[in-house]
Amino acid sequence: MMHRRSYLLVGVIALSVHSLSAQPGMDPGQTKIPELFAGELEDVGPQYLLLPKASRQAWELWTDLEITGTSNATLVNENPKFSTITAVQAGVIWHAPVTPRWTGQFTWEVGARAQTYRYGYLTGMKKIINYVEVDRNNFDLVGVQVRGTWWRDHWLASAGLRTSTMHNRAANHTFYEELALEWQLFRTWSLNPNRTLAAGLEGAGRLTNTDSYGILPKGWNDRLEQGLFAVLDQGFGNGWYLQPALRVLASHYTQSDRSRTDWHLSGRVAVTHELSRNADVRLSVGYDQRKSTESDISDFKKWDLALALSASWHF
Repeated sequence: MMHRRSYLLVGVIALSVHSLSAQPGMDPGQTKIPELFAGELEDVGPQYLLLPKASRQAWELWTDLEITGTSNATLVNENPKFSTITAVQAGVIWHAPVTPRWTGQFTWEVGARAQTYRYGYLTGMKKIINYVEVDRNNFDLVGVQVRGTWWRDHWLASAGLRTSTMHNRAANHTFYEELALEWQLFRTWSLNPNRTLAAGLEGAGRLTNTDSYGILPKGWNDRLEQGLFAVLDQGFGNGWYLQPALRVLASHYTQSDRSRTDWHLSGRVAVTHELSRNADVRLSVGYDQRKSTESDISDFKKWDLALALSASWHF
């Protein structure tokens, strides 16, 4: 059975805060006229100049291409082998209007995504790793999600439902399905005009179906997850950003026949450059380590070097 471990790209969190900022009670089509002299507005109140209001762009299309060279392609403890993983993703999201809620601002979204992962394009698709050709790990993923986000001042909280279905190309077999309730709570600190620190908590409850041709019982990979993360967002130059990030995640498997808890440590340093208002390119280096209390589960360490191109369009 193939194990796929994903990591959180927390570098986008700090940037998201700036895009979500709003002034409660202030119409975006109004600009406050300053006083011409002290006390002018005491009798007549604040005066506003009406401006054309930009039309709301509720829909977002996005895509991402990432090529990763990894020191441990199949996440094993002994005799790890280098390979490349090419991941192509695309999705669509509908964003609800931002409204005042619970002394802050609230919005929600619904979206769908598709992803495909291909092993060994640059190092040989038929390279033998763990006694099988590496391209037999190729898989596709489809999913939908709904998510709500609330923020106030330097605080942001989000929660959502996400579904995922993974299909192995070589075996023409759907091997994993998941329904997840995910949440995040974090705070940001503006250290200077170009530097922001974000740190917080995250968690998830995952109900799963792992199709192992009848070998494993239902819900074998059901689990609860709790994590800590921190990311520093440093802007420099013209459209350049440096984003180091750390994450610690604990996963407790809840199936009655298991006694498994995994600890996953990951670190990333990414450099991102805005090519235009709709596209950016990023280069990142990362380290991952997993330790499990279950003897049959392989502990692993790996280094990654990734180059990616992202684009999004709003309308």
